[in-house]
Amino acid sequence: MSCRSTCRFTLSCLLLLTTCLSGCGSGRNSGTAAVLVAAASDLAKVSRPLATEFQRSSGRRVTFVFGSSGQLEQQIRHGAPYDLYAPAARSFCKALERDGLTDGPEKPYALGRLVVWSKKIELQKLDELKDSRIERIAIANPSHAPYGAAAQQTFERTGLWPALQPKMVFGENVLQTLQLAQTGNVEAALIAIALAHKSDGFILPVDPTLHEPIEQAAVVLKGSQNKQTARAFVDFLLTPEAQSILREYGFMEYSSSNQEK
Repeated sequence: MSCRSTCRFTLSCLLLLTTCLSGCGSGRNSGTAAVLVAAASDLAKVSRPLATEFQRSSGRRVTFVFGSSGQLEQQIRHGAPYDLYAPAARSFCKALERDGLTDGPEKPYALGRLVVWSKKIELQKLDELKDSRIERIAIANPSHAPYGAAAQQTFERTGLWPALQPKMVFGENVLQTLQLAQTGNVEAALIAIALAHKSDGFILPVDPTLHEPIEQAAVVLKGSQNKQTARAFVDFLLTPEAQSILREYGFMEYSSSNQEK
């Protein structure tokens, strides 16, 4: 997608989001308004049990808008009225923090896991992606999607990138990348293990040492009108209850050894 097309996409999404929020029955200034989270697409499935547990334990609500981490960052920079940003890479949070768009530092809460998913073809190793039975491979766009960047790093570090690059199809985010494989438009897709949770198909785990860690993080945004509840949700992500849910969907625990020096 060209830069101009990406900008049109971003601004169109922002206009739609703003229109939806302004038309809601409960205004964004209401104390009972749900926290609005700009969330990486790998959270699409796990967001439901997380939101349910957060509401059960706190009585507060949370709503998610999904997209690639980079595109959501651009929406925030254009004034999208999110309360919380939860990308799949800490670097996006830090970029917003440097520009004064966050309320406090980001908090990492889990590590994402990359897998190869195929609807019909069972793979035993990454080299098999070169086989003629795999004509197209989908990855999320590496320029704005952390899982796509991790996929490209994996292929580069294994020496597979030159052979596989002609087969590449880019999804806008990791959820769309999965959908390309589910609909048969590609034979295989590199996605988040959390999106493959309880789905039909074949999974080949990717060695996490082949790419930079996929550090899931969350940060309250400076423009939030619901900072108290937004902070409560960030803290909730670190609780044993939330961590148990995240592990169930394949996320790994974030340890202090992962933190930047």
